[in-house]
Amino acid sequence: MPADLFSNMKIEKLSSKNTNRVSDTDSSEDKIRSYDLGWTHKIGSLTAQLNLEKPGTGISLKSGNASSSLMGICLSQQALAFSDGWVRGNDATGVYAVNDARQLQTSGLWRLQSPWCPTKDIEDSLTAELILSSETLREKSDGSLAVECSFQATMAQTGRWCTNSFRWDSEPLGTCEYWSQSRSQTVTVQCFTFQLRGSDHTLALFTRSDEIHHTVMTSSPTEETNAPDTYLYVLKSYFFPTIIEKGVLHRGRIVAVLGPSQAEKDWCTAAASAFAHQPPLLQ
Repeated sequence: MPADLFSNMKIEKLSSKNTNRVSDTDSSEDKIRSYDLGWTHKIGSLTAQLNLEKPGTGISLKSGNASSSLMGICLSQQALAFSDGWVRGNDATGVYAVNDARQLQTSGLWRLQSPWCPTKDIEDSLTAELILSSETLREKSDGSLAVECSFQATMAQTGRWCTNSFRWDSEPLGTCEYWSQSRSQTVTVQCFTFQLRGSDHTLALFTRSDEIHHTVMTSSPTEETNAPDTYLYVLKSYFFPTIIEKGVLHRGRIVAVLGPSQAEKDWCTAAASAFAHQPPLLQ
């Protein structure tokens, strides 16, 4: 298993009275600022941020004028109530109440970790996981929740891990709608890779067939004249049944890995394999 990217990183939870402090390591190591309700993390020229009070944004990535949003929870802003949140080590947890007809109690655990991080260029790589949990206070309710990722990229490709082998789809994806749903009894891992605009990084997103209902991806050309080959991609992953019952907790997860250029995709296979062999979440 790859070395732990964060094993030598000092992480300090900051009080609201002193949020300008940052836990610094040596100049060769990464820097992270951990606040009461989120964190900021530097990866080379990229800055990753998380604010638990804004679950719809998830993890925001910024590099120059380019920005991306990863693993945001799609919750109704009108009915959303932030109940609690905390940061412990690499974990940031937010608890939310959805005060509409569904009466959902939802939590998101955004975790920075490294078991699936590429071994090459590890200092400029990032792996993050969202564990989504939800239940209802009603006897029965619509439990479906979506996790959204949106970003600009110049190329997209899909692949799938199944029965101890990984297969890339033959053609890259362009302007399209893409639907993915697995009904197999065997656990499969769906992989989506994107070459981010203006960056040498490849973004890879992974979901498991035993934890997700389906994924829909849409893409459209950007209107910027200086980026004619760039598309705006929106990936929505839907979790949990449309009918859930009171007292039953539902859990699912999605993994994002920021790694080397798309020409070097062996790390995608390794990440998909590691994710497929993880034990299922306790429900």
